[in-house]
Amino acid sequence: MTKEKNQQITEGKHAQELLDNPLLVGAFNQILNDGYQKWISTEASAKEERESIYHTQVGLLKVKQILVATVENGKILEQEVKKNG
Repeated sequence: MTKEKNQQITEGKHAQELLDNPLLVGAFNQILNDGYQKWISTEASAKEERESIYHTQVGLLKVKQILVATVENGKILEQEVKKNG
């Protein structure tokens, strides 16, 4: 196994730990819920405020997407290593 693959497997495990961490899960949920509540309570004419909320939500979801992709990549590489022994 190459050092790079080993690093990616380790990163995948760390990313999974983050995604399983109740504090991080709670923070994600709070930010998403607060953002949604703010968004639905703003006037449609409040374009800048609504866009700011939108970008915050999208940014957070991208962070989560990167962590999930890191987990999946690590799992794939780990299976590959096990298969090739």
